[in-house]
Amino acid sequence: MTAPPVSPPDVARAAAAPERSRDRLVRETWLTWANLVTGIRVAAAMACFLTAALTGREAWNYAGLAVYWVLDVADGGIARALREETRIGAQLDILSDRLLIGTFYANYLRWHAGMAIPIGMHLLQFVVLDQYLSHQFMRWPCLSPNYFYEVDRPIWTWNWSAAGKVANGALVTGAILVGAWLGWSWIVPALVSAAVISVKVWSTIRLARLPAPEPWLAGRAGG
Repeated sequence: MTAPPVSPPDVARAAAAPERSRDRLVRETWLTWANLVTGIRVAAAMACFLTAALTGREAWNYAGLAVYWVLDVADGGIARALREETRIGAQLDILSDRLLIGTFYANYLRWHAGMAIPIGMHLLQFVVLDQYLSHQFMRWPCLSPNYFYEVDRPIWTWNWSAAGKVANGALVTGAILVGAWLGWSWIVPALVSAAVISVKVWSTIRLARLPAPEPWLAGRAGG
């Protein structure tokens, strides 16, 4: 049977329709340049952190943090530039971030124990709440948290937009580092961390109210 011809308006609408991340979901491989950079990031940053722990030299701890941040930007940029974004890569990136920031702060407390409260609050937010939220994209046909606006724009805006990403990590860490450097009380960094935690709690509640994407959960009450 011959398919009906496509009219010019239909062709124009199809051409104008924006590409969604689900259109790029394919059978994935671990072997991408972006994943290689993620692996280098973990190895290089961990080497710095372990050197700091073994030598007692705080400069190595900051070097590890710099490697972590610079290569975190680089692996995402490479993935987008080469169109190598994968759900495997997104999960590796999420887990690597938590390993590295946790190791950095384990060392950091050795020299700045007075910041223990805001650090503990930040790790609760970043390692637990934010990690939970960051993996939720896997429930939808979505390529990574960077595209969660396809599911819910407010959650994406507060968590994975450019501003949201800065607030998740760099803002709190910056407040802790600057506070310790200037001799501030732990209270200011703790307030910054508390504000970010409130965003995560709000995001978790909003996420729970979204319709369940899994077909086998349709119409079932949560328990």
